[in-house]
Amino acid sequence: MLKLLSFLMLMLITLAAGAADLQFVSTMDEKPLAIPADVIDTEAAKDFIATGKNAYIGNADAIKAGKKTFQLYSCTACHGAHAEGAVGPNLTDDKWNYAKNVNDKGIFETIWGGTAGGMGAKGKGLMLPDDPTQGLTVDEVLKVVAFIRSNAH
Repeated sequence: MLKLLSFLMLMLITLAAGAADLQFVSTMDEKPLAIPADVIDTEAAKDFIATGKNAYIGNADAIKAGKKTFQLYSCTACHGAHAEGAVGPNLTDDKWNYAKNVNDKGIFETIWGGTAGGMGAKGKGLMLPDDPTQGLTVDEVLKVVAFIRSNAH
């Protein structure tokens, strides 16, 4: 019994340590994604980077802001006005080109770093490498994710 309890405690400690070391990887090549500290600009962003949980899911104000960003960054040109798909894939159903997009961490990674299928990186510092002021902050991407999730059916 003591061995079982020791094993369970070790597993809990290992899981807790792993959660503290959340890693973000590129959808293109599975290499680590660079997310500069200065673009982790809100408490929601800090929490997401630590846990992978998006505090904006279901938040009407965040969804509205995410929709505006989705439109401003021309996501609508490929994904449609409501993320229903056009030239690019539908983002409202459960069919993902990248399996990891079933969760918010995965879709964040895809938006942040882009894809090999033609979508450019949207993350600040990656969108235009020669102009690191361009692109979205972590908080802005999280709101776009909230907008996309709000259209799911």
